Amino acid sequence: MAKKTLDKAEALKQARASAATGSTAKPKKVTAAGRRSAGRITTVPLSQIVLDRYQPRPLLPFQGDLRSNFFSGKADWKKTAKEWLELAKSNAGVAKQVTDLLEMGKSINDLNQIEPATGAWIDSKSGEYKLLLSTGERRFWSLALTAVDNNKGEPQLEVQEIQPDELGLARQVVENESSKPLSAIGKARAIAGLVLEHIGNLPPELDRNSSNPPSDYEYYRGALDIEALIGSKYMPRGMWEKIGEIMRMERKYMVHHLNLLKLPEELQHIADQNDLTEFVLREIMTLPEPLWSKTITLAGKEGLSAQDIKRIKKSPGKKRAKVDSPASKAASRLKAFWKISKEISTAKDIELVATEFSAGLDKREILAGADTLEKLAQKLRLRAQ
Repeated sequence: MAKKTLDKAEALKQARASAATGSTAKPKKVTAAGRRSAGRITTVPLSQIVLDRYQPRPLLPFQGDLRSNFFSGKADWKKTAKEWLELAKSNAGVAKQVTDLLEMGKSINDLNQIEPATGAWIDSKSGEYKLLLSTGERRFWSLALTAVDNNKGEPQLEVQEIQPDELGLARQVVENESSKPLSAIGKARAIAGLVLEHIGNLPPELDRNSSNPPSDYEYYRGALDIEALIGSKYMPRGMWEKIGEIMRMERKYMVHHLNLLKLPEELQHIADQNDLTEFVLREIMTLPEPLWSKTITLAGKEGLSAQDIKRIKKSPGKKRAKVDSPASKAASRLKAFWKISKEISTAKDIELVATEFSAGLDKREILAGADTLEKLAQKLRLRAQ
């Protein structure tokens, strides 16, 4: 897709006019001297926004044709949101996802959008100018679902404009991690995408800009066959270090995450919806493949830990292995935190822990977490006495 920068003020003006009149006329191009600098924040109708199918955090469900119809242009945001709400009535995992997005949409409508999305104006394949979203897809769909659920008109998303040459996976990863950390599957896709970007000159079947582009599932799985891409079993020198700096992850953990892309597409989405950890998924993938679907679904439903999966594996003759209660799991994780916290010695370290804990949470969730920790501290002091 060509990425020619448009004059931002003119693009916004015409976007609003187009949304109001239904016009699809392409805006006039302007010279470089007439362009405004990136960074201004504006509101853009959802119909004027293009989503990045290859975003590390997959959001639209893979069930049915919902996802493929939207990204192929067969369904717009409104039709997709309607079908998504309908799908949630019969699918518990989708229902949880939709509930979270509706809560976000209500919060944005009630309190205004706290952080803008980011995106750049580009020429789309249809000949219209569109804003390609770099980050903020969750906010896009939260507004879409809320509007359809409440029978409202087309919403507008608050966006900070960037230049087309600023679009890139590294930026998406950094901005996503600062707002809501990626799941294990999201990190696997991000690592694979960075590998493919680093290699460049990809074969036609992995060309995202071709007339028949690969699905995001096919694209990211392409990173698993390095020998087919570069003719060697080994990654290019220095590549792991560069990607590790972006992902803040050691090489062996990046390899562990990449292996998750061997899961079938639908299982990846279930794992992502339920935010299953790499440790849990790695343990599940040691089971016979026919058991993956059942175990991933169970892990998502009951919040199984990697230790729970090991017990299931050791008890194949039993109907159900014993699963730790949420309280037991919380106690185990707090003990692990306590061991690590012995290395925390300065006020700056405590500030960092608080910042990392709060990342991706809203004010209500942060205060609820603080209340729970304060209650726990009181109980611990009683036991010490």
